[in-house]
Amino acid sequence: MKTSPERPRSLWARATWRKSLAQLREEERHEAFERSLGLFDLIMIGIGGTVGSGVFATAGLVCSNSSAIARYYAGPAAVLSWIFAGIGCILSSGAFMELSCLIPADGSTYAYAYHALGELPATIAGFLLTLEYGISSAGNARAWSAKFVVWLKTMFNVDSPAWMRPAGTSIDLYAGLLLTLCVLIVLGGMSLGKRLINAITLTKISVVLFIIIAGLTKFEPANISPFVPAEAQNERGQTVFGWPGVMLGASASFYGYIGYDEVCCLAGEAINPRKNIPRAVLGTVLGAAALSILATLSIVGMQKYSEINVDESYGEAFKSVGRRSKRCLTMVGYAWASPIVETGEVVTMPVGILIGFLAQPRVQCAMAQDGLMPAIFGRLDAHRNPRHGAVLMGLFLVALATVVEFHVLWNFISLGILLAFNLTNLSLLVVRYEATPLRARSLTLRLPFVLGVFSLASWLAALHLQESFIAPSALATPGSFYHAYMTHAGAAVGAGFAVVAAAMVAVLAINPPRGTKPADKTEGLFQCPGVPLVPCLAMFFNWLLAVQMPMATVVMMAVWLLTAVCVYLAYGVRYGGGAPRDVVV
Repeated sequence: MKTSPERPRSLWARATWRKSLAQLREEERHEAFERSLGLFDLIMIGIGGTVGSGVFATAGLVCSNSSAIARYYAGPAAVLSWIFAGIGCILSSGAFMELSCLIPADGSTYAYAYHALGELPATIAGFLLTLEYGISSAGNARAWSAKFVVWLKTMFNVDSPAWMRPAGTSIDLYAGLLLTLCVLIVLGGMSLGKRLINAITLTKISVVLFIIIAGLTKFEPANISPFVPAEAQNERGQTVFGWPGVMLGASASFYGYIGYDEVCCLAGEAINPRKNIPRAVLGTVLGAAALSILATLSIVGMQKYSEINVDESYGEAFKSVGRRSKRCLTMVGYAWASPIVETGEVVTMPVGILIGFLAQPRVQCAMAQDGLMPAIFGRLDAHRNPRHGAVLMGLFLVALATVVEFHVLWNFISLGILLAFNLTNLSLLVVRYEATPLRARSLTLRLPFVLGVFSLASWLAALHLQESFIAPSALATPGSFYHAYMTHAGAAVGAGFAVVAAAMVAVLAINPPRGTKPADKTEGLFQCPGVPLVPCLAMFFNWLLAVQMPMATVVMMAVWLLTAVCVYLAYGVRYGGGAPRDVVV
């Protein structure tokens, strides 16, 4: 049973109440889950949750210029989009690796925020992780469904029954059925789940390597000329292609790197997590980056970006190579590779959906055991599996996958991931500097002030850089005050905010951090290098991607965060605040 400190009395005190490291270590000794995931299992979870959603689901979205869907940004320079997104993820991964060593518990950003920032920020983090894990699973199920329909027609000449995806509606029963299957597998326990994940992920890696090798042998330099297409306006008023398109593509590509966060979320079930989690995170990021960048290079080399098929990008690309070779008497084209790739995509994409949903009930279980969600989400069955939470969340996500279009979820999920990553980087800075007196000349500054000013200034600097230079949004219509402001003063104001943000980083840099516990140093645990510069750069980079989201996505996120606050005020204030909870079996 958890030991409980005296409960905070005021609303502010409860909202900012933090778990001490001693309490976290005590909870670790009374952990709810069995530790059964080795290093290989963790890397397979990371790669399986990353590469499928990144390569198969988004390659066409980042590379194509079709105006019908208005989500196509970069052309052949999508390769650079993946590289930039990968750099941002590498910067943020340092915070995840260090904090997962310090707090090897289920929940990832939720657990880190509870220790470093407080109970209300932890609740918000839990809601953001729901976007990253659960709702992204619904989105990926929709992407898989589109590929499955094409695969049925291509491989067996079978038309999908109209009632499975009724024309003129957003209903997709294939997506709902796939997510239902994933829910049933998760209900079978971690042992069954990890065996399936390992087998399918190895198959997926083989398919991606085949795509890379076969695709690069048919690489046509003319297809990537010009490498950075001329700028254009899409139907939402965004500047696409050119360098603005590269950065917009990086925002979309960022979604394809989220698997390493899922590794951290399962730290409570990892064997020797303080050693294996950092290794698995690093292996996931580097492996995903290499596979995603090379796979994207292969498709833009095989086929002109304007001809990429959204629903079946790689399969159709190999068919196009085969068609160009029909003038030869022998089968020198690669049309034969298309069914291999299409089958591999259809068979292996579901593992990313399974992994996303596998992590989701673990987050809710941690929140429920802390009193921030109803106790039913924290109940475990005889096999230490959060069965009730998995069923309840599964029903919601199945309904979501069945009735909501993927493009509605895309930017919403990406923005949630970026905000969660910034909470993790902010948590690392608090952990490192909370015991450090911050002095700048004759001034003594408080850490919340320094981090608050940095967060606000870096966001405003990114916003002004975006709107005045990179890719002005639809809000900046000619003749409006906003357009005039950004045109004439945006760059200068953005530079001013960048100076303020840099000044806050300098304050942290000239005061050596004392937040790391001596015991952790002697244990030889991983520590993020380059603090405070690395996490601060990561936060700025994440803001630079976040400010590119359309206003509709920002409004959706505001409503989502307000929902998190309301849930906390209605439930968490009463049952949280350090109140102990037994693990119910």
